[in-house]
Amino acid sequence: MPHFLASHITLPPMPFTQEGYTFVYEAKQCNDSSQSLILVRYEDNEFFLRKAWRGNKNNAILKCEKSTKTQPTGIIKNALKILCAYQKNVISHNLNKNTPRQNLQSPYFQSMDFFLDFAKPCLIEIGFGSGRHLLHLAQSNPHLMCIGIEIHTPSIEQILRQVQLLGLENLYIINGDARILLEILSSHIAQGIYVHFPVPWNKKHHRRIFSPKFFQESLRVLDNNGVLHLRSDDEIYFQDALSLALQQESISLEIHKNQQEVITSKYEARWKKQQKNIYDLKIFHTYKNTNNEKNVKNTQKNFYFDKILRKNLDNYKNFPHKKIANDWFLHIDNLYCAGDIYVLALCFGDFNQPQSKFLQIEFCNNVSARYIGSNPIPTQAAIKAHKYLIQILTQE
Repeated sequence: MPHFLASHITLPPMPFTQEGYTFVYEAKQCNDSSQSLILVRYEDNEFFLRKAWRGNKNNAILKCEKSTKTQPTGIIKNALKILCAYQKNVISHNLNKNTPRQNLQSPYFQSMDFFLDFAKPCLIEIGFGSGRHLLHLAQSNPHLMCIGIEIHTPSIEQILRQVQLLGLENLYIINGDARILLEILSSHIAQGIYVHFPVPWNKKHHRRIFSPKFFQESLRVLDNNGVLHLRSDDEIYFQDALSLALQQESISLEIHKNQQEVITSKYEARWKKQQKNIYDLKIFHTYKNTNNEKNVKNTQKNFYFDKILRKNLDNYKNFPHKKIANDWFLHIDNLYCAGDIYVLALCFGDFNQPQSKFLQIEFCNNVSARYIGSNPIPTQAAIKAHKYLIQILTQE
């Protein structure tokens, strides 16, 4: 992650604009003044930089706040370079010249909310890694949109560069949690969902992508006779996924061992060198729909606030605060303040697929509140957490 270290970080008066970047304000953490957030805007991007004094190392760091990071990485690096130039005592940094892929702004890199109304026939790959299989899918199926979702930033930057070089126009890339994507996608639109060589998490099953809820959402999103394809070198993971699959209704299965695929990923090549077995589980779903209609999940898409009381924030400084319900949670991690602007650091939603967001509340002529960057993805758990947050902010 781009950053720089200094013995002391000096910031110019805000707001100020330079090289197309606007540094809007610095909001300090209410119960720890050594931590602060700096709001930055560049074109359509909005993100926080975090400034922190590290007493154990006797230096300060300025870096991007991870939950607000944007693509490409070069946007963040250039913002940090501007502030780094104001420092007289920089200790170290990793802000050297951007690589071509760190500067690449691609129309095929999309946010999660782009897919709230997406209803085109598609293929989906979860955790595409080096991207070899995903690129093959797009090249072999020009009549279908392909969607790749990944959490590893370098992998995303690498594949976006390849999309540009190959001139592909049927491939979207997302940085996020695949379980959230599946919950918001329309029903029966995917002809295939591919999960190749996921992290096994044999000691932490809750971290796995395969779960009863994942199966439920995958089978809903799959079109008639669509395939959910797991390819793994881990026999325990394979057996557990098979056990979950056998609990589903109206499916058929194919199982293969050491079957050669057209494309070999770098991970598969590594496992084969180690003489490990490769397991394939293909789950085909059939459904009955007499109207032959493409169902869309009825999901709330708007997050709004009304009648927020300032006293609730001025008096609400004992953090962290947690609300845990049966199927959702809300964690208010911290409160930051910059004059009439308050920023709440939040984590909420489903326990296994939480979302992290910052809520900005501004008390000027009129009270306004909005989530920084974009609204949360409207999963059912996130909607319930949002409604509870409204109660906290508006109750007399």
